[in-house]
Formats: sequence, structure tokens, C-alpha cells
Amino acid sequence: MSFLFYALATSLGIYILFVLFFLTGLRRLKFSEKTIANWPTVAIVIAARNEEENLPDILQDLTQLDYPEELLQIIIVDDRSTDNTWQLIEHFAELHTNIHGIQIEEKYAEMTPKKYALTQGIAQTDGEIILSTDADCRIPQGWVKSMVKTLENGVGISVGSSTIDIQKPSSFAHYQLVDFLALVTANAGAIGWGFCWTGSGQNLAYKRKLFDDIGGFNPVRERISGDDIYLVQSIGKRYGCTFNIDPDSFIKTKPLSSIIEFINQRIRWSSNSRLAAKIDLFFLFFLFNAFLLNSTLLVGIFNPLSYSILPMVFGVKFVCDALVIYSGAAKLHLVFPSIIFIFWTILQPLYIPFIGLAGLGNRFKWKP
Repeated sequence: MSFLFYALATSLGIYILFVLFFLTGLRRLKFSEKTIANWPTVAIVIAARNEEENLPDILQDLTQLDYPEELLQIIIVDDRSTDNTWQLIEHFAELHTNIHGIQIEEKYAEMTPKKYALTQGIAQTDGEIILSTDADCRIPQGWVKSMVKTLENGVGISVGSSTIDIQKPSSFAHYQLVDFLALVTANAGAIGWGFCWTGSGQNLAYKRKLFDDIGGFNPVRERISGDDIYLVQSIGKRYGCTFNIDPDSFIKTKPLSSIIEFINQRIRWSSNSRLAAKIDLFFLFFLFNAFLLNSTLLVGIFNPLSYSILPMVFGVKFVCDALVIYSGAAKLHLVFPSIIFIFWTILQPLYIPFIGLAGLGNRFKWKP
């Protein structure tokens, strides 16, 4: 009982401090007021594998961006697709002079597929700024200008917000929105204090020269996942990072269609905690504390001696989670049913330990 009590009390106390850290960091985030007289050249690089269902939407978005066309290159890399992905890329490339396609037909043994696809795409551009997103995303018209502005303040990489596109409302889609919002909000709060923890490849902008300076993806060429966290930490640690809170930069992505897909994705993301351990101990400490608090709550459920303290611990954690989630929702202009948040926070003591342990064991599947 004594060990469980001290583990709960200590991890909860640290959790409260992290929540205050995130909330105050969110308040420090500001819009970029930079006025740009001469826009830099920009390259948007997207890796796509079997994305014939999603490509028409994002390609249409890319053709409607308000950035000067003569300064914008769009590179779509077909990574060994077996559907009509390449035909769609070729079609749009014929219609638009600034859209170009690269077709990869065989796996490269020296680097994992997505990193190799992105590397090939970047190698074919001369843009001063690289923007990345995914083929299943929807992009607002002002995305490029907004992301470029944030880099004019001297930082090396800008992390943009992305969220779940609720076109067909469902409890599962809203659950994904809340879960993703928790990750984005915590990360935004950390960046507000200057800590470059992570980001999503769905919405990143960085300077081409700095990508070359860190050796591209070569230092992590054998890692299946984690190209985004590697970029944010490697570039951010040396040259600084920022989080873009301009609504014109917010990207939406489709919700996953099944619980199995959702769990697999979260395990894959969790597997990148090993990379965090090598680069950012403070980030690792946060991840470990969240894992410890939820694990001890789960153990406490099966220990009658802890019943006197469990309601208080869970109640305080519930309030902390609500402060983070609803502060993030206000900052990023998102809404969702409150019942989904309640369900989400109740599941955390089971969900977090499982995802954390499965991630450490690399128990996920990824496109071959």
C-alpha cells in the first residue's frame, strides 16, 4: 500500500505541474505578425502509397493555394503503389506546371520506405522552405503563406496543427479528435516554452538548408516511423521551433475507420519514445510520468486498500485533463461532445499503459 500511495501521490503532483506548464505555454503562443515583402521559394513534398481514394481531394486543395505559383513546387512521391496513385499524379502534373511526380518502383535497402520517399522528393526540389503533409489530409488555401511567416522569425522548424476531419459525425471520430487534441495541445504548450518535443508530418515547415545540415534522414534511416519527431527535435534543438496557431494553417485528416487501425497507429507513435530517450530527457520524463500515473491508477482499481485515495486522484486528474483538452480546443477552434471527453479520460488508465508497453515492444504493423 505504501509504495502504491507514494507512486500515486508523486506522479499526480508531477502531472499537475506538467498541466500548468502546458497551459502557461499555450498562453505564450502568438500569431506571426511578420510582413513579408519577398516570399521565399517553397517545396511541398508528399509521400503517397496506395492513396487513389484520397489524392483527388488534396491535389485539388494544392491547386487552390494562394501562394505565388512561380515560387511553389509540389512534389508527390508515389512509393510503390499498386493502385491508380501514379496515374492520378501524372494527370494533375499534366494540368499544372508546378506539380511534379516521382515514382519509386522498388524498396531501397538502406532506408525505410517513407523516409526514402521523402528524401527523393526533397532531392528533386530547390525550394528554400520545405512543407510536408500527408496524402489523406485537407489543406486550407492560406496554409503555405501562414507556415512560411512563422519561419521568418528566425526559427528552423514550424509545427502546424492538425485534427480529425469530422465530415460524418460519430462517437469514434470524436474520440479520435479528443485523443489527438490532447497530444497536440501538450506539444503546443511545450513549444510555447521553447521545448521542441514533437510534431506531426501532416503539418510541418522547415528550412531546406537545415535539413541538409542534420544529414537529412540518414541518422534515423532504419527507423520505420518517427520522421516527424526526428525533424522537430533535430532541427528544433539547434535552430529553434515554433507552433503555428493561425487558423489559416490548420490541416484536417480523415479519421481511422476501425479501432484496430486506431490502436495500431497509437502503438506506432508510442514506439518513438525510444528516440525521445536519446534526444530529449525532459520529454521522456513527461511520457514516463503519464505512464506511471495511469498504471498506478489501474493497479489501484484491483487493490481495495487504495480505494480511499483513488477517487481523489482520479478527480484531480480528470480536472487536469479537462483544463488541457478544453484550453487546446479553444485555442485551435475545435468542438466535440463533452460525453466523449468523459469517456476518453475514464479509459486513460487502461489505454495509456497498454499503448506504452506495446510501443516499447514495437507491436504494430506498417506499410511494407
